[in-house]
This record gives sequence, structure tokens and C-alpha cells, in this order.
Amino acid sequence: MPLHLPTVLLFAGLLMAAVTAGIGLLAHRERRRAYLWHWTAALVSTFVGMLLFGLRGLAPDLLTVVLANMLLLGNLLFTMSGYQRLFGLALPRRAMASLVAVQLLAFLWLTYGVDHYPSRVYAFNSTLAALSAASVALLWPQRRRLGWTVLALPIGAHALQVLLGLARIGLTAFDPVTVGANFQAASQAHVAAIMLNSFAAMALAFGFLTLHAAHLLEELDQQASTDLLTGLANRRGFEPALRHEWRRRERLGVALSMLVIDIDHFKQINDRHGHAAGDAALRHLGQVLRQHLRPYDLSARLGGEEFCVVQTGITPQEALLAAERLRAADLCFGRDLQGEPLQMTISIGLASALPEDRDPGELLARADAALYLAKAEGRNRVVRA
Repeated sequence: MPLHLPTVLLFAGLLMAAVTAGIGLLAHRERRRAYLWHWTAALVSTFVGMLLFGLRGLAPDLLTVVLANMLLLGNLLFTMSGYQRLFGLALPRRAMASLVAVQLLAFLWLTYGVDHYPSRVYAFNSTLAALSAASVALLWPQRRRLGWTVLALPIGAHALQVLLGLARIGLTAFDPVTVGANFQAASQAHVAAIMLNSFAAMALAFGFLTLHAAHLLEELDQQASTDLLTGLANRRGFEPALRHEWRRRERLGVALSMLVIDIDHFKQINDRHGHAAGDAALRHLGQVLRQHLRPYDLSARLGGEEFCVVQTGITPQEALLAAERLRAADLCFGRDLQGEPLQMTISIGLASALPEDRDPGELLARADAALYLAKAEGRNRVVRA
């Protein structure tokens, strides 16, 4: 039984409408996630484009040819912009606008200027294949971060779109049919390719859901590994990061030093000025660490008023200088009721990894011992183990 293209497009459009409604409701519920709105626009473009294609012969060519093709290509542009939003990449707005303008002029000319169906197939499917390949290029670098279980569906759908776009170009080159007003002149191979492309678009919609779910899990994991007060890593986030740096040290032989930092007389700050002042002191020390350390240094609040910093690639003497810079930093964290500045001091214990160290626990124990010695010697100082 031959495939009837308008029926195929109508059926695919109805299925797409259901998926679009689901993701649209999700985007409405989570308005701050811009990538969901981009993907909703992508699915709406596909849905409307399929319906317009199915109305060929019943509605003007401006709608069923020009607008339908532009909407189906718009699906991929919105898809790519959604990926860029999700991954924090810059949107190439000028390039996208230029592509839309060029394609619109091309479809208008190939519909009302020369009305040449094979050329429209070449224009549409070459752009489809190029945009699908560009989408794969956006997703590919995320494979280590997200894993293949998350990326398999969207990458697979885009890869299928590339193959189908090239297949339709090849079919048209070897069999340049002229499609009639109701698509009856289209070969079954063309209809099958269009049908598979429609299902690839639906598979991509489910790929959006897997990407969104993975993003939510990433956020939850980050929240569980981050100290909410200071924005630094907490102990849960610190320990695996420290093990990673330790393995890197063993593999590459890079130097590694650890600073254990404690706010002096923290209990007195809370007792004299209230817990709000204590929280301000903790937040301020977190800011000082971010301002005075390298972006790739590992810093964490281990609990209470105790912080830890891990630095790699510097000598013990350089680590000592970095610790002294922290101790001498501006540690004024506010003002009291009389307007007097609230000043704190910190004590720091420093230890550098030794060749005989078997695990990071030994290094942490030495840095802790150095911190206790700094406190015993009067606080507000750096002691190196």
C-alpha cells in the first residue's frame, strides 16, 4: 500500500502537537529556563510546518511552500539556540538572522520566480543537513559531562536528519520529479524520507526531555555539593575533588599544597554581634578566597568556621606566600550598631604533599596539626607543617 504524504504529515503533526504541548507546559512552569522556551518554539515550528505542508494544493504556496519550509528550518535554529542556552554559549544572532534572510529569499525566488521543485529540495535539505550537523557539533563536546545515555537520542536524531537530507538530495538528483499540487507526483522514496524526517523530529523532542532531566540532576548534584552560605564547595563536594587532584598529582607528579583556615574567635563574633554577623563573616571569607586564589584552586567550607584550600602546580614557598596574602587581606565583614568596623583574623595551617604520602588524609592531618599550632601560638598567623 503506497504511502500518502498528506496523511503521513497530518499524523506526524498530531503526534508532534501532543509532545509540543507537554514541553510547552514544562516551559511555562519553569519560566527561568530559557532553553525550554527555545525548544518549545522549535516544536511549534515543526508542528505548524507539517500541517502547512499537508495542505499543499488547498492553501496558497506562500503558506504551504515558503512558510512551511521556513518553519521546518526554524525548528533547527530554535533547537540550536536552545542547546546554546543550556550550555551557556553565546547565541550567533547575526549569523542566524542572515541564514533566515537568505533562505527566505531563495524559497520566494524558487516558488514565484522559477517555480523549480528540485532546486527547492536542494536548498531545503542542504540547509537541513548543515544545521543538523552543526547541532551534533554543539552536543558532541558534552559527551563526557552528560554521558551517552543522555546524548544518544538527540545526537542520533540529528544524525538521521543529516542522512535523510543528503538522501533526498540524491533522490532528487537521480529522479528530479516535479511535485504536483497535492504531492501525488512524489515518489515513495521521497515520501518515506519525509516521513522518517518527521519521526526524527519527534525523537528529538524526547531528546529535549532527556537533556532537561540531566540538567536538573546536575543542578541538584551541584546544590548538594555547594555550601549555600559562601558559594564554595562543601565537604561532600570537596572530598571527591580532592581525590581527583591527588590522582592527578600521582599521575603527573605535580606539586600539591593544602591550606586549612579557621576564623579566630568565631564564637565570640556570634555571641557579641549575633549569628547574622557570624554569617556575614563566613560569606566575606568565601569572597576573599575567590578574590585572592586562582580560578582553578579548590576551596571549600568544611564546616563551621573551617575552610580548606588545595593548590596545585606551586612550590611550598609559593603556597606560603599565598597563605600570607590571604591572612593579610581585608577581613572587615561589616559594621556594628555604633558604626564601628567588624574585623576578623584567621589562622592558617599549611602542608605540602610529600613523596611518601599515601593518601590525601595524611596531608590533611598535617595541615590540621599546623592549624592547631598556629592557634596555640596566638592565632592570626600562618604555620607550615
